[in-house]
Amino acid sequence: MFNRKLFNQANEDLKLADEHYQEQGNILADQVKALYQLRITSIALIKKVQAHVSKLAKTPKDFQVTQHQIMLEIEAFDLKEKTVKRAGHQTTLGAGAAATGTTLAALGVAVATMGPTAAMGIATTFGVASTGTAIASLSGAAANSAALAWLGMGTVAAGGGGMVGGTALLALAGPVGWTVAGIAGTASVVTGVLTARKNKSEAGKLVAQRLDLEKASVNIARLIEEVTYLNVATERQRTAVREANKAVTGTDYTAFSLDEKAQAGLLVNATLTLAQLVNKEVALHEED
Repeated sequence: MFNRKLFNQANEDLKLADEHYQEQGNILADQVKALYQLRITSIALIKKVQAHVSKLAKTPKDFQVTQHQIMLEIEAFDLKEKTVKRAGHQTTLGAGAAATGTTLAALGVAVATMGPTAAMGIATTFGVASTGTAIASLSGAAANSAALAWLGMGTVAAGGGGMVGGTALLALAGPVGWTVAGIAGTASVVTGVLTARKNKSEAGKLVAQRLDLEKASVNIARLIEEVTYLNVATERQRTAVREANKAVTGTDYTAFSLDEKAQAGLLVNATLTLAQLVNKEVALHEED
């Protein structure tokens, strides 16, 4: 009667989709946090290896070239961290417009809500994206909507998860108070007051939200898979570098045996691979 059944079913389906989506978001949050911490410890190891290799006398020039490449990777990672800190500081001061020149403008709006650790994890894992609009120049609801759309892997029209998809990445900071519009407190009002036409209209809105959530969940599942792979690959490479570093002894490269020179070369190349993994980003949008 009055399309109540239609509305109630749409509302229930949305709640189930939201539960699944939140579960996926929590898994992604754990993986991103773990990856960020792993990268920090990996950078410490890389710097230790660089210091070790720098003390080796008379190493070949290609060692120096690789050392420079490693340094560039680490500097790029450091720049992301510094930019996030700067964006967060600007947001805290209410000077968001000053951040429009940075590629992390979108992140700058949300960083105060997410917290610095979560922002670091997001920025270093997913990189930075251009939204076409300087989000930091917006304010209030417009800024929140734009930031959520960015965090949600883009607008729905562009194949992303839209605003609703953004809450999964905001979940990296823990509960932040974002809720799916239309769920809480709606059913009791609608079932007793709204007409059949209104019920049908509201049900349609809930179905649209559910579809957005389901699309976001699919994207998040892909991100979980890719971030999990990065965690495994980085941990494996870090172990390889640590073992290779232990195997290189002595200080004069020219006095090394062929096997020892090969081991030194392996250490340098393995460290570059680790540095590249530390700086590797996961695309928010699935590549065509």
